[in-house]
Parts: sequence; C-alpha cells; structure tokens
Amino acid sequence: MTLSLKELTAEADRCVACGLCLPHCPTYRKTGSEADSPRGRIQLIRAVSQDILPNNARFKEHIDLCLSCRSCESACPNSVNYGALVDTTRALYIQKKSLWLTLAKPFIRHRYLSQAITWPLWLMSKLNLIRVLKRVMPAAKLLPTIQKPMVWQSIYPTTQTTQGAVSLGAVSLFLGCATNAFDNRTLRASIYVLNTLGYDVHIPNAQTCCGSIARQAGDDIEANKLIKRNAESFNTAMPILSTASGCGAGLKDYLTTHRIEDISTFLVTCDWSKAEVAPLQERIYVQDPCSLRNVLKAQKAVYDLLKKIPGADVQALPGNSQCCGGAGAYSVTQPEMANQLLNDKLAAIMANQVTILATSNIGCSLHLSRGLESAHVSAHVMHPVEIIAKQMGFDA
Repeated sequence: MTLSLKELTAEADRCVACGLCLPHCPTYRKTGSEADSPRGRIQLIRAVSQDILPNNARFKEHIDLCLSCRSCESACPNSVNYGALVDTTRALYIQKKSLWLTLAKPFIRHRYLSQAITWPLWLMSKLNLIRVLKRVMPAAKLLPTIQKPMVWQSIYPTTQTTQGAVSLGAVSLFLGCATNAFDNRTLRASIYVLNTLGYDVHIPNAQTCCGSIARQAGDDIEANKLIKRNAESFNTAMPILSTASGCGAGLKDYLTTHRIEDISTFLVTCDWSKAEVAPLQERIYVQDPCSLRNVLKAQKAVYDLLKKIPGADVQALPGNSQCCGGAGAYSVTQPEMANQLLNDKLAAIMANQVTILATSNIGCSLHLSRGLESAHVSAHVMHPVEIIAKQMGFDA
C-alpha cells in the first residue's frame, strides 16, 4: 500500500535500528554503506519526510539503488513495512523521468501495442536478423528469445469436460506485460496443466500490467490506474493465478479486493491422483525469487510441485537468500549493481554444474538467461510449471 506523509513518518519511526536486516540486504553486502542498508534508508526517509535532510541527488541515489527485494521485511523483528515505505518514498520524492519509461508506458498498459513490437521481433528472430540488430543497436542485447505472440481466448475449458467429467472449478490467469511478451510458453503450459487437472481457465481481455514497473519509477498515478483497471477486469469469485511472482506480489499488495495466488501454490493443492506425470531422472535446481520468498511467502510450493515428477532431484540453488539483480526494470536502471548480483548467481550455477534452473519470476528468468548466454553457459532457465507440464505431455 502507499502511505500518506504522516503514515510514512510513523512507519519509519517503528524501525528500532537493530541492524538485523543488514546481512539480508543485497546492496549493503556489496557496498558496505549504511546508507545502502534498509535501516540506513529508513533513517534517510524519516529525515527527508521531516525536512531535516534535503531531497537531493544523494538521497535519490540511495533509494534508487534499493532493489525492493524486501528481504529486510523477513528479518525485521518489528515487522516494519519496508515495501510500503520505499514505494511511498519513490512516489513522493523520486518520480523518475526517463525516456525509455515514457516510451514504454503505452506498450505496458496496452497488450495489443506490445504485440505490435513482438510480432516484428519474432519474425526477425525467425529470419536470424536479431543478431544483426544486436550488433547495430547495443540495447538490443537485452532482448530475450522472442516467442510467437499469442492471441488469447477468453476461456479455456477443462479438457476433462470432453470426457464427460464436470469442471472442478474456474480460475483467472494473469498474463503480465513481460510474461505475455517474452514467455507466453509458460502461460500456455499453465493453461495445459490447469485444464488437465480439471479447471476452466479464464483470461479477461481488459487486464493490464500489475503496475510494479510504474511504481518502481515513482509513478504512483499510473500504477494506481493499472490496479484499478485490473480490479474491474477480474471476477472476484475466481482466484487470480500469476506465473510471475513479481506480478503476484504487486497485485497482492495493491489489488486487495481479489484473491491472488502464485500458480505453484494453487497447483500443489489440486488433486493429482489421476494425473500422469512421466519420470525425469534429472537434478533440478530452484532459484527462489525475492518476491516469491519475501512477499508471497510461497517458495516451498515450487519444490513440492516439482517433487511430483518421479525421479526428479529437486535442490535449492546455493545463495538463494540473495537477490539475482533482476528486480523488474532494475537491470536497466541500475546495471552495475544488477550485474554484480548476477555474477554471484552465475558462479553458483557454474560451480554446481546446473543444467536445469527453475524460477518463478519473469524478471529473474530474463536476467539470468541473459547472463548465462553472455557467459556461454548452457543451463536452461525454465518456469517450474513448464517443467512439469512437459512431463505431462505439453508440447511447447
């Protein structure tokens, strides 16, 4: 939630500066600066909100460097709502103005506009022209593998109904802007698994971005517009399932009228007694996204879901308590810190000879995939639902 100025100061006052958050903060671990720690940032926020310190470039610099990973919340004995503090601070004092955010806004808001870009990019990738684009335009190196854009139906009825069975229920699927543009394979795999387990999947046509990218930039007005539109688009009688934990966390914080669930959390509660899951004699490492672990508190569901695959050896990637540096648009706005954190993950992947890496957030997936490609490491980064869907017969 976004706080008023009075609430901001009151919430900041709840921090007792005990320092238990310090070892959990990715930026503090890298810089060693108190101003880049959660308690340091809270002290700065309190001082600026009370006009003790100026809202100057140095203040913005320390707030901007925060990943909003919210590991500090999990460690805080006083349960200080750091997420609300930093969101409100960005809305009141930061309000980043950048050309790429301004240009991206309509494409984030309107799914059909984003498809106007992804269709040509997909065609270029099919013609092997993306490599040429990356040589001519350095920014294009950030582009992931482009999948063929999808035109979604409003409902995907359970496949069980064709066999005379009654649907077990209905759910809504949140598409997300980045997931829909760059990882619709995970969305298709999710529909396949849900249908196979007996659920009708609804995809509201008017849904839009969760608002997290706008909120990270301090654009509270845009973020609230997106939340309002999603509130009007989704049926409150159905749970909204998100395949991207970053989107799920943003929706859970601000779309309070609806039941929000990470898809793995929902799937582990389903009846799997009649599901046919082929064995996979492989070790699967799991990277826990910060939003899944610290906000949704749902990381355990991913391991439980993957363990439904006979023969699979499911392991946590060492260093899972630290952020990978993806964090929404962070890898674009703070590339130096993002790459420092990415290098730690790449070192863990290479040290453990990872071949399959499961992650439940599109931001983490894109960031890690780009790093692996640059390092010429052949590990496959996949959503856990896609992994299990393939063992159930899903053909990507």
